[in-house]
Amino acid sequence: MATASIVTRSTFTLADRLKIQQETARSNKHIVIGRLTAIVFEAQRSTVGLSQSHARWQNARQAREFEGQPGMHPMSEMQAKLWAGISLDWLTHDNAPVIAISSDRQDLLLPFGLPPLPSIPDPRWMPRHARHACPKSAIKGCKGCVPPRIPQLLTGCPVVGDRVRDMIKDRTGHVFGVLHPITELCVLMGGAQGGFGRIRGRVDPTDGTHLSLLIDDSNPEQLEGYFVGGRFQLGS
Repeated sequence: MATASIVTRSTFTLADRLKIQQETARSNKHIVIGRLTAIVFEAQRSTVGLSQSHARWQNARQAREFEGQPGMHPMSEMQAKLWAGISLDWLTHDNAPVIAISSDRQDLLLPFGLPPLPSIPDPRWMPRHARHACPKSAIKGCKGCVPPRIPQLLTGCPVVGDRVRDMIKDRTGHVFGVLHPITELCVLMGGAQGGFGRIRGRVDPTDGTHLSLLIDDSNPEQLEGYFVGGRFQLGS
């Protein structure tokens, strides 16, 4: 006789999930995956004028050789600003947060929190010449080949706007910013077989939630972060 599987909702509340993750991190009941170098999420942003924006070719030769290959086009200024507004980037693994998975494979964890986000190249900037061909110094560069930096703010960025636009409160009234839905986490894996890997955010079919990241930035020197909702898939 054929059997049917029953899909049920989780009995854990958000507060329960945070408490479980905190205890799992404290008791070291997790496996370190590597260093989280970037977070990519979907977000509602204005795309007015996007179809009229143009790829920013650095020279005529580049435009001539890659014009017929859309996948090789550089971002337009608007695309670069939109991308900066839906991603958090630690740029290198040096100060990137450690990401782990609980021993029962149910939770992604940030056991040591999130280090402050570094400043990033201004997405509006375009080079006037190549760094190696800098007329002033090929080592240090100049304003024509070294991009100015802007802070990677969660809210109030004058260039890309608010990266975090939603919030949620726990039972005590503590406020968390919410990034959702998380589509991809870029990870530098550790160990002898280390390399770059991806963790994909998925929908949980039992409750329709997406993978999300809750951020507590009350301590700017070390942010707290919790992955909640949805599901995730480890891959390369």
